[in-house]
This record gives sequence, C-alpha cells and structure tokens, in this order.
Amino acid sequence: MIPEPILLVDDEGTVRSTLREVLTKNGYTVEEADSGETALAMVAKKHYPVILTDLKMPGISGLELLSSICEKDPASLCVIITGFATMDAAIAALKKGAYDFIKKPFQTLELQVVLDRAMEHARLMKKVENYQADLESRVMTRTWELHAFHEEVLRLNALLLAAQNEIELEPLVKPFLDHLRTRFNPDGWALLVPDAASDSWSYLVRAGESAWPEISAWGDLSAIHEAQECTVDTGYSEGFMVPLSHGDTKLAMLILGFDGRSSFYPSDRSFLLWKRQMESALLGLHRALALARRLSGSAEKA
Repeated sequence: MIPEPILLVDDEGTVRSTLREVLTKNGYTVEEADSGETALAMVAKKHYPVILTDLKMPGISGLELLSSICEKDPASLCVIITGFATMDAAIAALKKGAYDFIKKPFQTLELQVVLDRAMEHARLMKKVENYQADLESRVMTRTWELHAFHEEVLRLNALLLAAQNEIELEPLVKPFLDHLRTRFNPDGWALLVPDAASDSWSYLVRAGESAWPEISAWGDLSAIHEAQECTVDTGYSEGFMVPLSHGDTKLAMLILGFDGRSSFYPSDRSFLLWKRQMESALLGLHRALALARRLSGSAEKA
C-alpha cells in the first residue's frame, strides 16, 4: 500500500468507483471528490502529492481546478483525464501546470505508469524541499552560533580590559570565574596558584559542596601541560584539570567538577576563548608583579 493518498476528482460516481477499484488494487490510497468545489475544499485542508481529475465537469472544470491548485499548493501534481482528447486540450492543461495528460479510454497499465511516475516525482520534490528546509535551518543555527560567539568575545574582552586595572590576584580572577560558572555550569570549581619562591601550590578559590583534597593529593601540578580528566577523587563524578600557563610559565591550575555526565569538554571553543583571556589577564598581573619586584630590588641596592 502506497501511504500517500491520491485525490480522485470526477463528477460521475461510476467512474470514481471504477478508478478507485483499479488504483487500490495497485496499492494506492484513494480519496474522492465529486466536484471541483469539493476538491478545492479538501486541498485547502490537506496536501495531496498527486491529484487525478477529469477535465470536463460542471461548475469548476478540470482546467479551473488545475489553476487553483497550482496557486494554493504548487507541490501537488495534477494528472488530467478526459474523453475529449484533443491536442488543444492537452496543450492547455500542460500550459496551466498539469504534470501529465491521459485520455479515455485508457489501459490500466498506462494509468499506473503515469501515476507511478507522478508519485516518484512528488517524492523527489518533497525530498528536495526537506533538504532545503534542513539547509536553511542549519544556516540559521550557524548564524545564531556565530552571533552568540561574537557576543562572548566582546564580554571576555571587556573582562580582560578591566583586569588591567587590578593589582591583586583574587579580584582579578573573580569576574572570569563568575563568567565560567554561568557559561559552563560546573557544580564545583577550584583555582590553584603557584608560589614561585617556595615551588609550591595553594588554593586561591574553592567552591562547591564537595570537599576539595589537600594540595599534596594533586601531585606535581607543574608537570601537567594540557587539560586532562581528574585522576584525584574530588567528590564529583566527572572532573577536569586545566593548566593555565604562558609558555613554560605556570600561572594557575583550574579544577572543574560536575555531578553526573556533562556536555563540557576542554576543547570547546568557547571554553578555549575563556582560557586564553584568563591566561592573558593572569600573565599581565604576573609581569606587573615581577616588574615591581625588580624595581623594589633595584631601589634597595641603590
């Protein structure tokens, strides 16, 4: 059984009955209209891929019905049947948009071939329509993603610009961590910073319901050069360790914890953008403090 229905339009009940029997035997689903007016009302409520209509009918004729259907539902393909088979009638129907033209009397096989071809054409048209709709949807989605990413770039640039006025570490990182929390929704997060003088690390920020492990549990944080899943039990079912650095200079270590499986991953381009801006802010403060120490040392020697 072919699931898409064919709309059969003819003012003679015996003709409709005969055609319906022929079509259903060949696997088609058939719906009927006894006039052009009825057919238009049905087309207004439902799409029919193929409409099989008599040419000569009282009221709205087959040609008038064809014109109206082409305006209301151009995706419907009309096949005209008539006993008044003249070349002029065939040309007029084709000019008005008929898919094909078949004359009475006709062979069952002839009708089946025409309808099979029309149904296949309608199927291909629907496939193209779906492809175009999918393509348009993808373009719209991609446009929205680019717009959202652009807005995120502007927000992070603003944070980086504001960070240039900070001379202490904790107020510098707070806006970046707030953005991280709202953007990626971790259930817990911590930021560890190195102490260059003692070659050790300490927690700068810890948040979340789980208790973070002692510093010694993390091992040699300086040996971690790229983001990785946590190898230490943090109390969260999923966790990531993300080093923040500039070349060989270790600036901080970010730990993120998630309850349950999350969609977060360190290779996400929005997170990479956040990471680069955070590193730039930390590097700026690192250099400023290093310069201040050098100036102080020079002043003491003088």
